[in-house]
Amino acid sequence: MSNYGESVVDRGRAAVRDHGIWVTALLSVVVFLGLAVYADVGDVTNALAALNWRTFAIVVGLTTVGYGFRFAKWHYYLRCLDIDVPLDASAVTFFSGLMMVVTPGKAGEVWKAWFLRDQRGVSASKTTSVVGAERITDLIALSAMAALGLLGYGRSSLPIIVVFGAIATGIGLLQWRRGCLAILERLEAVPVVGDYATELEQFYESAYRLFQVRPLIVSTLFSLAAWGLEGVALWVVLDGFGVEADVTTGLFVFGLGSVIGAVSMLPGGIAAAEASMVGALIAVGYPEPVAAGATMVIRVGTLWYAAALGTAVFLAYKATR
Repeated sequence: MSNYGESVVDRGRAAVRDHGIWVTALLSVVVFLGLAVYADVGDVTNALAALNWRTFAIVVGLTTVGYGFRFAKWHYYLRCLDIDVPLDASAVTFFSGLMMVVTPGKAGEVWKAWFLRDQRGVSASKTTSVVGAERITDLIALSAMAALGLLGYGRSSLPIIVVFGAIATGIGLLQWRRGCLAILERLEAVPVVGDYATELEQFYESAYRLFQVRPLIVSTLFSLAAWGLEGVALWVVLDGFGVEADVTTGLFVFGLGSVIGAVSMLPGGIAAAEASMVGALIAVGYPEPVAAGATMVIRVGTLWYAAALGTAVFLAYKATR
């Protein structure tokens, strides 16, 4: 094994350990138990027992296709920055990064920047901007899904408008290149921060390119396709419980729950996402046991499936090195 390979493996182990992924898994179990108690354990158990588990296979299939779109976005971003990485190495980097989806705000996915730096000599300050751009375009797509439902059900869209406004303001400021470069120049004189002036400027230049109009539109479309499939998966779950449902409901509830989970900055959005999904489903008329059961199924089939897939890819990579 090369020194680079050892470094990547060590970083992967440290990332799993330091981000407390196993603690997050335990917290998720506690949240699920709380939902079951809230909705009545017996009723939730009966609802889950009645679910056709081929439905779960469909959920995993839709989620996997969604990851294909998200990988396409990741690789597209690398091309936008003229980072020449073979498709197979890019795929290993992206999919192993999925094991970090249960970190706060998915911040642990900066793992992908470490991986490419150690394996391909790519500057981490460039690829860190890719991870940030992924999260922003994901938030745009999820907010659009949530807004669709809020408008359809006649609910207040103010929270989503605030999120969109904050994102638009941030992107607008980022595109004010002259002002941003002036700020970076001033930071060079700041103790400690100034030592990283070159890396900060490289990060900014990369982010500036990624948030120009064409990359922003293309990557947001990839995000809409990916997260939209997970919203469709929630609709499939509801249908599997034998209740009347439509695609709009799945998109709305999944989008709203995911946005709230992301904004909460809790690991994997645990508790915040589940509570908001259950609350939204009850608000639109679903029984509490169905709302709780559907939320459990969709979270396992999306969030925890991603973590398991990412871990499997990382372990396979480690075994071959």
